[in-house]
Amino acid sequence: MPLARIRKLFALAVDQQGTPEGDTAARIARDLMRERCVELAQLAPEEREEADPFVRVKLLLGGPRHWRCRLLSVVASHCECVAGYRPGAGKGSLYGRKSAVEVAEYLFVLLSRQLTLERAVFMANLGPWAQDPEGVRRTLDFTGSAVLAIEIRLKELRDAELSRDPETFALVHSSSQGLGSWMDRTGHGLRAEPPFPFAYSEDGYKAGYRLPIVGGLTRQSDIG
Repeated sequence: MPLARIRKLFALAVDQQGTPEGDTAARIARDLMRERCVELAQLAPEEREEADPFVRVKLLLGGPRHWRCRLLSVVASHCECVAGYRPGAGKGSLYGRKSAVEVAEYLFVLLSRQLTLERAVFMANLGPWAQDPEGVRRTLDFTGSAVLAIEIRLKELRDAELSRDPETFALVHSSSQGLGSWMDRTGHGLRAEPPFPFAYSEDGYKAGYRLPIVGGLTRQSDIG
């Protein structure tokens, strides 16, 4: 799926923002995947594999903080992919169908940018305490809770999709079938990471739930 087309369709979210019909970028991500899966379903199995193979894409997360790793995992699940990362390295990988990975990478950039802005505002409100141990802990709780809210929001979108069109939902979900086997064959085995502890932050959760997912779409140079 050409990146230019992904950008164009994501930009529809901006054009429709504030209208009852307006889609968020996260919903458009699923729409793109559904459209691609329907197209591929018309092909023979071997043609489908050639047209949309499993791939690994490496990417920079924008910083070493663990919330970025968690956000990558949340976005990967939303897009029927798998995320891999080394905590503290500021780098990660997405594994999945080529078309799904392209959508997931772009969605991650958008969400990461918005949450970075929310985090900056929260730290500014803490003032000089932001750099103290207590301020650092509160900021970690803020971002952890924000990612939790995003995870819940994305699951709500998928649940609504399942209720509305279970047949196509199943088609999209099945597109990742065989990903685990492919990763094993190609030496991309991943180890599960222990949960990263954080205390619930109401401010963080509200920030994640109100996150203007369609905001920031006007800057499209992050991936290219």
